[in-house]
Amino acid sequence: MERHALHTVRAAAGDEEGEGGDVNGFDLPVRFSHLKAYGKSALHGHHARTAAEDDPTQSMERGTAVHAILFGNKKVCGYPGKVRNGKQFEAFCAEHADHEILTMADFDKARRMADAVQAHKLAWPLLQGVQEETLLFRWNGINCRSTPDVRGADFITELKSGATCDPARFVWHSLRMQYHAQMAMESIAFARKNSGARPADCFIVAVEQSPPHAVQVYRLEDRALQAGEKLLMLWSERLKVCEASGSFPAYTETVMPLDVPDEEEELVFSDDGPPARGTAFDYATQA
Repeated sequence: MERHALHTVRAAAGDEEGEGGDVNGFDLPVRFSHLKAYGKSALHGHHARTAAEDDPTQSMERGTAVHAILFGNKKVCGYPGKVRNGKQFEAFCAEHADHEILTMADFDKARRMADAVQAHKLAWPLLQGVQEETLLFRWNGINCRSTPDVRGADFITELKSGATCDPARFVWHSLRMQYHAQMAMESIAFARKNSGARPADCFIVAVEQSPPHAVQVYRLEDRALQAGEKLLMLWSERLKVCEASGSFPAYTETVMPLDVPDEEEELVFSDDGPPARGTAFDYATQA
């Protein structure tokens, strides 16, 4: 097995379509985030493939810190100052160059979230295994990469943090974030490394960012993974066509009609669930 930098291994030299370079001519292996962006539009997908990554949000920094604390792959600390800029902060960064640096409040919160996960009798065993190892593999004629949070002997696990892990609401958040497609891609990578055998189980360990930092474990059903793989296939075909042609349109290339719903069809939209019938459509919240 060939070792690569950045804790990366090559899962397979080729796939059923033959070895060789990526058919789309891009050297950068395709990540799930690239395919997901192509699901929005070819323009978004091309941007994800070619542009520099956006700066992490505060929530993303906190999530990265929780991963680092639990997996021990990077040191984490909190900056005691009030503002993360200026000469004092620069000196602190230089002194802690090998650390993930958060505000002290976010550092304390990240530690409490990690403690909650470690104390959970169902979650903690599912985070034992090969952690955050990037797999390079070939699928559907495309060179790909995937980094499961945890790869066990016969399972994979993703650790997620967010506003809620309530089963009544998390399912809609999961669909919106397309976690089922992400884990389908990780399942494919797992199989490429394990002589074609898919993982027996795909788990999500979700922890809430606000106290008391509830933790919930989810197991993806086969139907969800199959639906996720269909999305991957759709997105990857769009990627191949667009990158081969050099054309990256946005949503449509035509003038679209814009109207309002009929009164009897008015919908109320929520961040945590599907559209539901209601008495008012709050246009302001949709901006």
